[in-house]
Amino acid sequence: MARPKKEIPKHKPTAKDWAKIRALYLRGETLDYVMEQIPDVEIRRSTISERMSREGINKKKREIEERTKQKLCQRVEEDKLAANERHIQLFNESLDVIQTLLDQYKDELLLGKAKPRASAYNMDLIMSGISKAQKGLRVALGMDENGDLQVNQPEVLTIEGLDEKKI
Repeated sequence: MARPKKEIPKHKPTAKDWAKIRALYLRGETLDYVMEQIPDVEIRRSTISERMSREGINKKKREIEERTKQKLCQRVEEDKLAANERHIQLFNESLDVIQTLLDQYKDELLLGKAKPRASAYNMDLIMSGISKAQKGLRVALGMDENGDLQVNQPEVLTIEGLDEKKI
């Protein structure tokens, strides 16, 4: 058998109740939520709305929301800048690695190494890396607004009849 709900004695809002209502209202809580937080206060939603409007709380609430929005936008912008700086750093580091590989391949070719790593396939990979790093840098630096990362790379042609041992 269910027990009957115990009726909570209600009272007219006190200064302390109004302070709590203002705080909840400024925080952006709904009137339903505000009413749930003050179950012992005898008050209507419309009374709360009218008083908040009369006291200028609605204006304060809009100002708070606007400042919050501006801070959020500023934070997002700062995060974007930090990410772009990091991307630029990574692209530059990847180009340093590619430069090191190219220098090693060049040395192997100049020394006449029997099996140099500078194959057409490896050079195609390096050129692809350079193209992608260039495109990434252009996007990170705002030079390409669309961010389309499709890279049109030159096709590597295989020369028939070439003896790799003589390269």
